[in-house]
Amino acid sequence: MRGGRPGLIGTVARTAVVAGTATVTTRAVDKRMREREMKKAAQVQQTAPYEVQAPAPTGITQEEKMAQLRELAELKQMGALTEEEFQQEKQKLLAR
Repeated sequence: MRGGRPGLIGTVARTAVVAGTATVTTRAVDKRMREREMKKAAQVQQTAPYEVQAPAPTGITQEEKMAQLRELAELKQMGALTEEEFQQEKQKLLAR
């Protein structure tokens, strides 16, 4: 039996555990930060009526429409928009 410091395999195993733990922790922190930002955005959306928002400029590109549709879908999925509100905003966006 060997005493003292761990061998090469022990050191590699310890390093793998530390690296794995750091990765999981980083992802969890990032996820929490994204959730907080989305909640803040949802609260802003709820406090400001849609009619008060400045109208989007005309000549919107397809890519911009798709990005806005994705954002609306995320808000609906988070519960910030009802199905009815989602459909209304979607129709406004598609009418541009």
